[in-house]
Amino acid sequence: MEKNETTVVSSNSKSHTIDKPGAIPWELRHYLVTEKGLDPRCLCNLKCVRQPKENSKSAFNIRIFNFEKIAEQGVKVSDYASLNNHMHLVLLSGWYETFEDNSFLVKFGETEKCLPEI
Repeated sequence: MEKNETTVVSSNSKSHTIDKPGAIPWELRHYLVTEKGLDPRCLCNLKCVRQPKENSKSAFNIRIFNFEKIAEQGVKVSDYASLNNHMHLVLLSGWYETFEDNSFLVKFGETEKCLPEI
């Protein structure tokens, strides 16, 4: 995977703030499948935590992780910050922003690790 890649993709859904671990937002699932070529079945064991970017209502920092691997390590993930000391368990870390026209911008950085394959 290329690092520090930014992509704008159109979307038909709006995002909502996720304060605790949850499903990967539709926009990011779409990006991972269509732009990164991930098999959608690979996303079943992945969860994310996100937090709003400072001074923005539509941009979020996000961390994607395998919740089964996290549980095996005995790490409790309650929010975005709870992974600060466990970045080795984060598969993807970056940010995304949604826009009024239902498009969105995605950027993943250096913590992009090997994603699951089927």
